[in-house]
Amino acid sequence: MDGKILLEGKGLISTAPDGNGGIYKALKVQGVLADLERRVADPIFIGYCVSKNTGCGVKVVPKRAANEPVGVVCLRDNKFSVVEYCEIPQELSEQVDANGDLVYRAANIANHFYTTEFLNRIDEMENSMEFHVAKKKIKHIDLTTGELVVPTSNNGIKLELFIFDVFPYCEKLAVLETVRREEFSPLKNAPGSKEDNPETSRADILAQSKRFIEAQGGCVVGDVELSPLVSYDGEGLESYNGVTVEGPKYISSL
Repeated sequence: MDGKILLEGKGLISTAPDGNGGIYKALKVQGVLADLERRVADPIFIGYCVSKNTGCGVKVVPKRAANEPVGVVCLRDNKFSVVEYCEIPQELSEQVDANGDLVYRAANIANHFYTTEFLNRIDEMENSMEFHVAKKKIKHIDLTTGELVVPTSNNGIKLELFIFDVFPYCEKLAVLETVRREEFSPLKNAPGSKEDNPETSRADILAQSKRFIEAQGGCVVGDVELSPLVSYDGEGLESYNGVTVEGPKYISSL
């Protein structure tokens, strides 16, 4: 942490990915921008953003608690931004309004909308995007012994870009609040942990598939998962009216 550059090997500087904010350069370099218009998208979210005549939009859900480890969409220095949970002061994260709701409650779920016109401005944004400091465990070569050191605690700093770091360049930002149980089941922790783990995400996906089938008059017994290629939002499942579906089963076609 003293400003020295770490070596991963002899004569090899230790490097790391630039964070999910590096997606913008990749979109152009990998030719994705040219293909975006043919990709299936969220019709409600897309329609909402288009109706707001903005080049950038974001989906949010209400935070479930002040200490939930999610970033919040807000204004910072009069510019649209996302303040990460590790960056926001505790007194702000716990601030409530007259109704007792968190003031900073618009949790960013990393579901964003961009027009190709906005994304084609990447060249003018990239060089001035702000890096975030992340303290990490970084493997490196001990310059005295020449041996590889695998630290057990944070020993270095990585500079990362986040996917929302383009928000300050928006003149208008469309923000759409959605239902948490339908669109957000974070996976952040190891199996067996208290929350936000593979088990909770799997349970949420199975519960959604069950709701979709039962809404059409069907019955689900056991674990049944619908492929998003079969139904995007519960549509097109009329054939399950009066049908019992037994799991475990993965439905990839009708």
